[in-house]
Amino acid sequence: MIRPFCFSIVILLLTGCQPIMKKMYGIKNPDVENEKTILKKAKKYGLDTDNIVTIDSKHFLQALDKQGLPDCSIYDSKGKYIEYRQADTSCNAGLFGLIPALNLNTVYNQPDTLTLQEEWKNFLDLKGNAVEMPDGADFFVLSYWTVWTGKLNEDHVKVWEDLAKANKNANVKFIKVNLDIQEYWKEEDREKIIEVMSKSKSK
Repeated sequence: MIRPFCFSIVILLLTGCQPIMKKMYGIKNPDVENEKTILKKAKKYGLDTDNIVTIDSKHFLQALDKQGLPDCSIYDSKGKYIEYRQADTSCNAGLFGLIPALNLNTVYNQPDTLTLQEEWKNFLDLKGNAVEMPDGADFFVLSYWTVWTGKLNEDHVKVWEDLAKANKNANVKFIKVNLDIQEYWKEEDREKIIEVMSKSKSK
């Protein structure tokens, strides 16, 4: 059974005025999404409908837990992670300056941790099929977004995507990682995830 559910996730951009911000940005409670609904929202907010991937159900909660929404991870051509934040509590504002400035002459902070290759193992396309890992770029920007975050997609993800395209210093590939509950997941897995998220909300 596909059903909507309520869950409060901390969005880095939202602070004490959360009800006002929700109304202003069209943020709604998460729902179960599919290829049609995801592409519809992507078009609504001006996002390219290519280069959209999803997370498999096994790794979804872990991925959602470690991401602000919207946010990005950046990797170099070899798949090594680039840390753009100055501190763990830094918001995503630095992306607006970093993405258009990415270039091959700068030495970036690259802690020896996550790699693109490891993260990509958990990605599927909008139908739930395996998707080939991208190559042929100087930098890969993975942008995490959801349908339910509303206008934040237009004000942030679209802007980041446009900045990546406009970068004249390097070949930057922009990939949109959708973190919605997926209809293609097995119903049992989907219901378990919804239950966990609902319990988290009630705490």
